[in-house]
Amino acid sequence: MKKSAKGYKILAQTILMFALILALFPPVGALPQAEAATITVDGSVSDWSAIGTLSTNSGTAQTLKATNDGTNLYLLVQGSGLSTVTGSFWLNRDNNTATGYQASGWGATGIEWLLENSGLYNYTGTGSNWSWPATPVLSLSSSQFFRSASIIEVAIPLSSLQISAGNTIRLGYIDNNSATNRLPAASQTLPAYVLTGGSTGGGTTTTTYPVELNSTLNNPFKGWAPSAKSTSYPQQIKLVYAGVTWRELESTKGTYNFAAIEQTNNFAYWKSIGVKVVFRFILDSPTGTAHRDIPDWLYNEMVAAGESPGTAYNDTTGGMGTGNNMGFSPNYSSSNLIQRHKLAIDAIAARYNTNDRPVAFVQIGSLGHWGEFHTWPYVGPSGQTNYTGVFPPNAISNQYIQHYIDAFAGKEDKMQVLIRRSVALAKTNNKGMVMGMFNDVFGHKDSFDASWGWYTGTQNGYTDDIGQVQPAHANFWESRISGGEFYSGASGMNAALTTGAGFTETMRQTELSKVSWLGPNSPASLSLGNSLQANMDTLKKRMGYHFVLREVTRPTTITGSTFNVTVKVENKGVQHFPFNWPVEIQLRSGNTVVAKKVTTVDLRTWKTGNYTITDSIPVSSLAAGTYDLAIAIINPETNTPGVDFANTDRLSDGAFKLGSVTK
Repeated sequence: MKKSAKGYKILAQTILMFALILALFPPVGALPQAEAATITVDGSVSDWSAIGTLSTNSGTAQTLKATNDGTNLYLLVQGSGLSTVTGSFWLNRDNNTATGYQASGWGATGIEWLLENSGLYNYTGTGSNWSWPATPVLSLSSSQFFRSASIIEVAIPLSSLQISAGNTIRLGYIDNNSATNRLPAASQTLPAYVLTGGSTGGGTTTTTYPVELNSTLNNPFKGWAPSAKSTSYPQQIKLVYAGVTWRELESTKGTYNFAAIEQTNNFAYWKSIGVKVVFRFILDSPTGTAHRDIPDWLYNEMVAAGESPGTAYNDTTGGMGTGNNMGFSPNYSSSNLIQRHKLAIDAIAARYNTNDRPVAFVQIGSLGHWGEFHTWPYVGPSGQTNYTGVFPPNAISNQYIQHYIDAFAGKEDKMQVLIRRSVALAKTNNKGMVMGMFNDVFGHKDSFDASWGWYTGTQNGYTDDIGQVQPAHANFWESRISGGEFYSGASGMNAALTTGAGFTETMRQTELSKVSWLGPNSPASLSLGNSLQANMDTLKKRMGYHFVLREVTRPTTITGSTFNVTVKVENKGVQHFPFNWPVEIQLRSGNTVVAKKVTTVDLRTWKTGNYTITDSIPVSSLAAGTYDLAIAIINPETNTPGVDFANTDRLSDGAFKLGSVTK
């Protein structure tokens, strides 16, 4: 017998001990055999087809099953390249992890029985020490133990294990003392098995523990949101950003150039690969050349009406940065501007309120430079006031915000509206709309924490740049989405993703503000495997939602009119899923769903933490046969699975297999 991976124990057998064993346990040939056992230990797995899988893993040890009759506990391991010399089953007899040996490499185990090769040993220690008898209390015969490089099959008398019907045990398997070739996988919890009371084989229920996949995944509504204008990004994405100026949208009065802007932003391509758009309508987008972002016809109408059209600016203070210092700040108080703005926002909402759902998030971008709710710098080099334009007071800015509320209210099942700064209308308005928020200087500490900072202002309220007191929109992420982009272009993004103070600050802001996506300034353009990749992956996994299947409990066979399933899921991300996509539990024959139940789960309520789904699949009309049990989050646009769990056993259409069962 080996001391786990520490080497062989020296086996010392004495006549006295042998006599004691004979007294306690009759010779193998005298052991009572199962009279109605459905499992024969012979290396054939055909009699296991109706038995559910307790655990799966990659490597040599790949699946673990258990069943029982009135006499024996039967165990099966299947794999590839299994050791034919050394392997061990570890059994927690009383389902109490606080008693028994704490086997390394898993979570708390509490092992009372160890079957190493064909020898069964009973633990005699205190829990942390390696204390097993030198001689096995039972040696299984060839009719009770079979081993090959692909199958390990055993039958252990229930009387030897001191267990009976109704007991819950936990078990695992280690191939050749490996830290990785084991079932369940390293660091996981041993799966539970409840012994049936009959003699027909197969426990009444079985609990399995799906294997977690350590991957960033590429799921909708989270991660990087780079510019939609390019289609070549080395990093995986499910969102893109389309910043559209009014001049682009309505160059001719009353004619909205949706076809042109969708072509420029590659809408058809993004739709073909399931990528959604973050849309921002912009009236003032600074560049390095003189220009206007409102249409010429609108500018001329404002002038003709005797209104000031706005302020052309060229910032020479350096505050706006080279290449971002020239543009035109419109006169937001213009009645012409306000009237035409409402019509433009209505047109955008009508265009994208379709079942195709090309646009997932709409940012209120109508106010200030880049749509960021400011016209900073306000003072010029010679003391000029309103140097780069006049930012409007609440009485004016609220009219623009109300246009979004009126246009998008009632459409939040398809598109959600986000605002950069907290204002009263963000949560209190005549349509009952609650807005998400975005932080366009994500990762910058002062802009997050200062009294005027994005996070502090969101949580506590703040005094804005023109002296108005604005209310808090505290904890908006409880029901809406948090987005943003990295600060200060490539230099800010690189600093925010570099190990040390920068990345520590980024993760702190992620935990506090529950960010789901970042863009357009994002690392999507960086090559795979770049020096920041590990931190990028850590951040992306934590951003938004990250669902992991943890535990599945269900009957070992299908009987009656319903099939009861309980699935435990953990959200390891910082945010909920943004839309109410249905969650289905399914029975499948091959790739065909033959029975299913749409659960009552609302993914918008699944914040960080653990959740349980309990439901029943109708099976009265199901034909006899063997089926795969699966779970899927359904995309209502395609009516197919649309979200990956962070687990192995993903099926070809995106559903996740939870096991197999026979009727």
